Amino acid sequence: MGRIVLVFAVTVLGLGPFAASAAAGCLTCFEQLTLQTPDRLAWSDGKPVTVVVSAHASAPSAQLPANGVVVVMRTDGDRTKCLEVPLRLVRSDGDRGLYAGIFYPFRAAAYDGKLSLGDEVYDISFDVKRLVASAPVAPVASLPVGSTEEPDAFTLPTDVGPAALLGLAVAFWSAIGLVMLRRRSPQAAIA
Repeated sequence: MGRIVLVFAVTVLGLGPFAASAAAGCLTCFEQLTLQTPDRLAWSDGKPVTVVVSAHASAPSAQLPANGVVVVMRTDGDRTKCLEVPLRLVRSDGDRGLYAGIFYPFRAAAYDGKLSLGDEVYDISFDVKRLVASAPVAPVASLPVGSTEEPDAFTLPTDVGPAALLGLAVAFWSAIGLVMLRRRSPQAAIA
């Protein structure tokens, strides 16, 4: 039994250098993604959010890329048109850096997609309902602006009551009936 434990321990210790090199396999390593409102107020539909990405270089002498991009591919789990949010390096401290860009979410939802920093690509997800109240990382005017998500085709507002919808339906069908009645009148006069 002791030999089995000894062989297992030697095997695990022998794999240590390989695990360390695999963990440091990224040149620019993604740490965290947060969202902020540029005006430090509560978010509402149509307002932008600042996407803030923190990253670090794996080697002390490695250079952080000047730009990155977030590609949003899903909204609340449903596929959407890919929205690109360009990121700019706004703050750097040795091997750590902050990237930021402006994103215009169409609605409060959970978004996910990909983050690209240099040659590294990461899966990301964020929720507009969970914003961080903090000081802006950079002036909004200096940040790159991403593409906007267009609303779906015509949608009725959700705050319209059932009586208003019924009134709209009655008015629509009354207008169709009136058009049909006017078309019959000239034909009846000729006959």
